[in-house]
Amino acid sequence: MQAARRLVRRYRPGAWVGAIRLALDATVEPRGEVEESRPPHYLVALWEPPGWLARPADASSEQAPECRPLLPRWPAVAAIAAPDASGALLELMRHVPGDARVWLTDEAIDWRLVATIVLESDRHLEPYHRDGLTAFIASCDAADREQIRAQYSDRDAGYERWRERLLPSSASPPAGTGSAGGRGRDTQD
Repeated sequence: MQAARRLVRRYRPGAWVGAIRLALDATVEPRGEVEESRPPHYLVALWEPPGWLARPADASSEQAPECRPLLPRWPAVAAIAAPDASGALLELMRHVPGDARVWLTDEAIDWRLVATIVLESDRHLEPYHRDGLTAFIASCDAADREQIRAQYSDRDAGYERWRERLLPSSASPPAGTGSAGGRGRDTQD
């Protein structure tokens, strides 16, 4: 495939940055007496060659570390493609000028944003595309919420132990009265 020859294995300055991800699985939908097969659909995103590079924090300056581009949040191109990963690569390359090279990545891509751009801007989407992209966006939201719950918390075990010694459970203020036992925000003068 000609498009695959334009890919680079490692990022190098001047390369475009692309990303491809499966968004809709293949399905078979009954239509009366026949069944309609729908191929898988892929989201594709493309960024122009970035001007900023990041060096891994653990790399020393004497080494020649592999630099990574710092991508803007908004891609230059967002599209949906079928019927397979090769078709998605061809769709991606359709937006790359001349003989420019492309580095494919899956790092730090906001796939929810890419799907939303496609959903809001592609007027050729069929209802099943819209339903599938809406479900994809919902799954991205659910994954983000799970990630937030797993990695972020206002709970600090040391603080909780200190607070329990200072304010034993039986001395905790009643719910809705505020942390200092005073008037809550919902109380009027």
